[in-house]
Amino acid sequence: MILRSALLLLPLAALAQTPAPEAPREVDQALRARVTEFFQDLVDAKFVDALDLVAADTKNDYFASAKTPVKEFRIRDVKYASGFEKAAVTLDVKRLWKFSISAGQDTEAVADVPMTTTWKLEKGKWVWSNETQSDAWVTPMGASDVPLLKKNPDGTISGMPSKLTQDVVDAAARKILQQTGLDKSEVTLATDKPSSERVVFHNGAQGSIRLELHAPQFPGLNVKVDKTDVNFGEDAALQISYDPPAGGGPAPESTSVYFVVIPFDQPYQIKVNFAAPK
Repeated sequence: MILRSALLLLPLAALAQTPAPEAPREVDQALRARVTEFFQDLVDAKFVDALDLVAADTKNDYFASAKTPVKEFRIRDVKYASGFEKAAVTLDVKRLWKFSISAGQDTEAVADVPMTTTWKLEKGKWVWSNETQSDAWVTPMGASDVPLLKKNPDGTISGMPSKLTQDVVDAAARKILQQTGLDKSEVTLATDKPSSERVVFHNGAQGSIRLELHAPQFPGLNVKVDKTDVNFGEDAALQISYDPPAGGGPAPESTSVYFVVIPFDQPYQIKVNFAAPK
């Protein structure tokens, strides 16, 4: 499901042209109308209606993908390939995430997500097409050219046997998942004195990502991240601190802090425990 949920958010490869050709007015108007119709269907949760605007080779991906609620959208830019039969459409989208911060405490957050989608003409009409590079593999963090899963010209996969078993598939998935993530998923803070813990997020995705931080709010807890825009191969450090409020009071219950990786809709959880005084 993690793999599937990323499909509608993949930063699909932009169509290369320098400079981009200027489309005839009627072509541009037709594309923008179809893009608007598609995303308005997502806003209205009319997912069956939106299927009519999906390419034949992308319908299975569309069916299988989880659909994070879309609140608003705006077309920012359109770039056409020569011939005006394919286009990359960049939008600003507001999406809704729901999180369980602690037992019995849920929260929602609306995040601004830049999104680039690819479109093509099919039977004379513009349709959304989930296109990735031919040598890329879809990972939980998006399209990635992973050496372990490199495609050969004959269609076989370098580094893997021609007959795949579940153990082989699981091993490959673990390899991919290890490229991006946290150095720890749980921390413990003192309740009788100031204390802090550092958690490092590493971006192993093939491109830049943005981190959305979601943390509970209560006296004494302070959560900061040193950067939110993280390029490929870079780290972001999260500092989680607790300074017991003056006058004492009951110790806080265990809670959680979340990173959401934009634009892949991928959450990472850090559980925060509070140790009783010794």
